[in-house]
Amino acid sequence: MKRQFIGALVLIAALVMTGCNNDKKTDKKESEKKTEMAEAQPEKPQLPNRLLIIVDPQVDFTTGSLATANGPKAMDYLAQKLNEGAWKNYGWIVVTQDFHPANHCSFVEQGGVFPPHCVQGTEGMNVYPALQEVLTNILVDIPNIHYMQKGNLPDKEEFSIFQNEQSGEKLRRTIEEFEHFEGIDICGIATDYCVYETTKDLIAFYPAKQVRIVTNCLAAVDESDTKLADLMKENGIQGIEF
Repeated sequence: MKRQFIGALVLIAALVMTGCNNDKKTDKKESEKKTEMAEAQPEKPQLPNRLLIIVDPQVDFTTGSLATANGPKAMDYLAQKLNEGAWKNYGWIVVTQDFHPANHCSFVEQGGVFPPHCVQGTEGMNVYPALQEVLTNILVDIPNIHYMQKGNLPDKEEFSIFQNEQSGEKLRRTIEEFEHFEGIDICGIATDYCVYETTKDLIAFYPAKQVRIVTNCLAAVDESDTKLADLMKENGIQGIEF
């Protein structure tokens, strides 16, 4: 009886040891599997704390009702350079958009000077397709891509995103909270209207020496207009090219 009892104990101990060894092997395999999965994941780049503001890169300002002569070329080039890796220079991208009601005060029918453009719910208010495709593709790597609207009230013209109460406050608060931004770059449409006004409003509360204009990603209504160039010269704003 005693021998049987001791034999049972030995058998139980052997089974326990086998189970432990199996558990250890399983744990080891799981650990190795997790390590392999982690190594297989591509390492995401550490993005700089710099903001890119793309002003109104919309269909109506490129190929639509208020098209600028250089709009498609400039936005195609911007899309190309971002696709080639220029996005790696930024931790944040903000895309501004006109978002007008059909009876907006800037339209000729309402006594304004412009044809209807960027009307809510129309193709014309969308981002230029080639650029939108790239922005969608890089969203995996740079999640801080934000679209902000302006000019959404029928009786108020807003050339600058900062002139919109809701969007302007949101962007201004973001910029002020991220004081560690290395700087802010601006490009888009139109040089002599919304890009100029956005830059002017930005440097009213943000150091002009930390602002740069991407000069080869711009399009103007009047290419001979010098307002933006004068503003850059007067405030020491640097021009760069992609």
